[in-house]
Amino acid sequence: MKKLFSTLLILSVLFITGAHAQNTPLLARSCELRTQKGTIRQLLDTLSRSTNITIEWAAASIDTGKMVALANATLTLEQVLRQILKGQFVSLAEKNGKIILVPAAEPLADNSHPPLFSVFGFVKDAASKEPLSEATVMGGTNYNGVRSNNHGYFTLLLPAGKETVWISYAGYKGAQLDFTLTANKRIDIELTPNSNMEEVTVASRSGEQHPGGASNLQAKESAFNRILGEPDAMYSTGLLPGVNLVPESWNGLMVRGGSPDQNILLLDGNPIFNPTHLLGTVSIINPTSLKSFYLYKSSFPARFGGALSSVMDVSAKDGNMRQWKGEVNAGLLAGSFTLEGPLKKDRTAIMLAFRNSWINPFLRLLKTGFDVRFYDAHFKLTQLLGAKDKLMINAYAGHDKLNLLKDNINNQQQWGNRALSLTWNRVLGPRAFVNSSMNISDYQNRAGFRYFMADSSGTGPRNRAYNTFSSLQQYTLRTEAEWYTSNTVKYNFGGHLSFTRIRPFNTNVAADFADGADELRAFPPLNFAELALFYENEIRMGRFFFRPGVYTSVYKYGSFRTLLLQPRFYASYQLSNFHQLNVSYNRMAQNLHLVTNPYLGINSDAWVPSTALLKPEGSNLINIGYRYSGPKKLVVTAEVYYKQMQRVTNYVDGKDLFLNNADWEQSLQSGKGWSYGLEGMMQKKTPRWQAQLSYTLSWNQRQFRDINGGRKFPFKYDRRHVLNLAATYNAGSRWQCSMLWSFATGDVYTLPDKIYADFDVAQQIIDPLAPQEYRLIYYSSAVNQYRTRPYHRMDVSAAYRHQVIKKTHSLFTAGIYNVYGSPSQYVYDLEGRMGKKSLIVTSSYKFFGITPYLSYSLIF
Repeated sequence: MKKLFSTLLILSVLFITGAHAQNTPLLARSCELRTQKGTIRQLLDTLSRSTNITIEWAAASIDTGKMVALANATLTLEQVLRQILKGQFVSLAEKNGKIILVPAAEPLADNSHPPLFSVFGFVKDAASKEPLSEATVMGGTNYNGVRSNNHGYFTLLLPAGKETVWISYAGYKGAQLDFTLTANKRIDIELTPNSNMEEVTVASRSGEQHPGGASNLQAKESAFNRILGEPDAMYSTGLLPGVNLVPESWNGLMVRGGSPDQNILLLDGNPIFNPTHLLGTVSIINPTSLKSFYLYKSSFPARFGGALSSVMDVSAKDGNMRQWKGEVNAGLLAGSFTLEGPLKKDRTAIMLAFRNSWINPFLRLLKTGFDVRFYDAHFKLTQLLGAKDKLMINAYAGHDKLNLLKDNINNQQQWGNRALSLTWNRVLGPRAFVNSSMNISDYQNRAGFRYFMADSSGTGPRNRAYNTFSSLQQYTLRTEAEWYTSNTVKYNFGGHLSFTRIRPFNTNVAADFADGADELRAFPPLNFAELALFYENEIRMGRFFFRPGVYTSVYKYGSFRTLLLQPRFYASYQLSNFHQLNVSYNRMAQNLHLVTNPYLGINSDAWVPSTALLKPEGSNLINIGYRYSGPKKLVVTAEVYYKQMQRVTNYVDGKDLFLNNADWEQSLQSGKGWSYGLEGMMQKKTPRWQAQLSYTLSWNQRQFRDINGGRKFPFKYDRRHVLNLAATYNAGSRWQCSMLWSFATGDVYTLPDKIYADFDVAQQIIDPLAPQEYRLIYYSSAVNQYRTRPYHRMDVSAAYRHQVIKKTHSLFTAGIYNVYGSPSQYVYDLEGRMGKKSLIVTSSYKFFGITPYLSYSLIF
């Protein structure tokens, strides 16, 4: 009975299927022709046999000997016939169960191309569901390829039919997916880390440079980026040509002749206005919480604005969606930890990172006169709201406190950053993605300068302390959209609206340091607003890649308004699989100016807005580059650039914001700047060795109407030659030894040609050369006409990896920073010798001299 029922069921299905086939028009039936190339006659005969459908035609109306090549896809019979008969003077007709090719006056059009559908989704880490940016997704007969964006999203357009897609990502096992595409298809791809992955140096993740010339830096992937045992991605930037990383300066980064304020660091979209600890020695980026770090200095995507020299785009981990993981680090400078895991598996995750310094006992042992403290905390909550939406809350707080006591001078500094953002990702469809956020950034800086003077009455010393407090708050609404019209054309567009409040000049003069901002004389806040819109295309045409775009902003401060149009263009051409040329033009502008008080010592900076007198700074950058990425893991890059800057700021000679804050605009002047040069880098990797060599040849100049007689002069950070050599040797799977050697031409400085005694009758100074008075006037005929001696430093380290237990391993690092005790690169003094009537430059000051260190990391 069961067999009879099964037989009847099968016959019914066959009958229904056959009846459906009989009712389907012949030309609409699907067909897959195995023979892909031949004459028209051969292909028509093959098609007739494979479909059991008679095809009739008049021999005089068709060139049956013409060779034809067909696309490999499952198509309808009509689509196949239109491919075979394209250009023949016939039309298609059905009659009595046959296909008849009827002579026609017009040639037959080929409408046989299958429709295109989108394969879209996210590329993620299989263990944590962390999105993977820059993953390569390829498919189709032409091996079309796209890259995932910063959030792991991708869209690839493929023809209907059977398709294969390949997914690859550096350090992960590749994946291959086979499917039949009949409609738009979402695929979230999860890749597994490759346990045999070798260390990766500071480089792009693929042979082709990241579109736009960005450098992709990873704190955990390089042995060259440890400062006193602390892994730091920002420290890696100092190994790139054109970038000078200078500890003991405001933010430690000078790029292509620009000043430190011409760089901007975005932490999950939030601008951080002082991104360093320890006066530039360590960045605020906690290495245990870092996901990605991109540095843009050669070409700037249109979505970025507000910085002339560089943009650092930093993203923190979203948090592990599937298991709890953590990392603990203990080094000479600080201790840190990161904990991440799911609150609800595959739906909700958190990431918490904290770092705190404990270096003071070591500094007291070295008798440096410094007392420093810093901390930073980072929290991120990620919530998946469905297949299309993701919500992220990101919070950061960091603070520094420094006290320097040297001779009769005492500097006390406190500064800190706070940032909060709410970010929403949404997949609008198979070809569109949008990222929107609300951001709040806060920066506060309190600087105190106290000196001890001998009282003229002889009763004892008297103190005089100058205190200043500045703060900056910025509130921003931002949205960015991506729209993929094809595999070769992409549209990026969006904008932001921001409001900024600055309090730059709260001041106080007293006998001691002020405990808080409330004790300082308040200055009216300086408020401004900005509306910015951007648009750009990414276009691929064979070996060419183009990225034209524009960033436009409307700026308003009081009654002052200005429109800033900033066009951008980037193009690259693949000469071969190994060689690439690129060229770019970038117009950049920034509305914020950073001015540093010349009398208050270290870190006494204040942000001020652009006004009718102090216009926004601007720059024009032209860059031409070459890249070779060979099969033997050799990468060579070279770039030449020319940058012209307008309305850069400087103090008017003899002026000071601290002393003249009522008419602060009159204390500043605008000038011009130039930077041009040649940059080169070479990277080589073998199973045991990694090496990187970078070199920069550059000229950096400034010009102000009231300085140096209006003539050009070398900028403070002008260095003709900068060289960095880094090497790492892997002695087996556990031991690793590293060395870094840096060289730079000496800094420029101004030395007086003449010195005059300052007689001041009103103050009863009748003998200015007396030890208790010592009042002199210095006269210089030129600015920055001398150079200090060249600077060079060597660091060495060794690391040992150990598997503690299953899924838990450790890393022990020991090394020596500044092996032969070079003096600081930027800190030097003028010393006078009245007996010889001379001044000399000394640079013996060392924040960190020969400094051994140990660090330990535990990853679980």
